[in-house]
Amino acid sequence: MRKILSAVTLVLVLACSASALPRLTVRDFADKSEEGKAPAGAIMNMMITELSKAGVFDIMDREKETMDFMKDEYKMMYEGLIDPSTAIELGHIQSPRYIMDGAITMYYYSEKGSGFAIPVLGTATRAKTAYVMIDLRITDLKTSKVIYASNELGQSNKQISKGAIAAYRGFFIGSYQNQSGGILAMATRDSVRKHVEAIRAIDVWEE
Repeated sequence: MRKILSAVTLVLVLACSASALPRLTVRDFADKSEEGKAPAGAIMNMMITELSKAGVFDIMDREKETMDFMKDEYKMMYEGLIDPSTAIELGHIQSPRYIMDGAITMYYYSEKGSGFAIPVLGTATRAKTAYVMIDLRITDLKTSKVIYASNELGQSNKQISKGAIAAYRGFFIGSYQNQSGGILAMATRDSVRKHVEAIRAIDVWEE
């Protein structure tokens, strides 16, 4: 019996350890590209999705729509409109330890014969190539120390597959995005994944 209890305790400890990830909230990304055509919201969502898949952070949702919904839930609870046994308990919302700020500083799609030179690369762009630069900063809210600050250039000359268009719907709004055939989405994903890999390599994250 004691061995069984010890095994159960070990499983519980491992489960708690596995779920004890540092908490992060992400502020709305800003479009600071010269073109001014970057779908900042879609890029932010892609970053959140990739970070979640990587298992680096517990993402705290602080979007206004979510917080307003929670306030409405609390209000209905106090007004007796919700079954108390299913009501959300007050004081259980967790505060984030880290906050991420992001900006898209380049969002460019080149067609054949454009002859446009990318300052970062110092060369003219190739036919049907996209370049996306994302600047990220992660700050420790406990110490106000910037833990991560970097920019990553993503590029691609491959169109997105038709089967994956639904997952990148935010990149097909407007003529500029549609014209690129999803190449901008692929370049964005390249930049995002470079950031995620760099963030995963940092071993100073605390709960």
